[in-house]
Amino acid sequence: MVDYEISDHALEALVLHALEGLEGVRPLEAAPRSLGEVFRRAKPVKVERTPEGLSVDLVLSVDYGLAIPELAPRVQKAVAEALFLATGEAVKAVNLTVAQVEYRKEVHA
Repeated sequence: MVDYEISDHALEALVLHALEGLEGVRPLEAAPRSLGEVFRRAKPVKVERTPEGLSVDLVLSVDYGLAIPELAPRVQKAVAEALFLATGEAVKAVNLTVAQVEYRKEVHA
């Protein structure tokens, strides 16, 4: 049997890939307004390993006009499935924070 470990960076990349398949949602990419904010800012994707399984925290930007209560379960399901299929590890939580609602002209044109 071969032992292996999947890096945190690889897990975060899997989450980002799962988000690419969903329309109107993306990780928050706001530019910092000060140097202090650079150091305080949380990453938009954080995956934590626990004995019970993986726990994911996402900070998202959502397109204006989308119903967040309908979008949230789809995001949670897509992320949990992507991680489980790629790693075989249980996903105990996918926590979402919608930090920005963005009006995108190309979407509404």
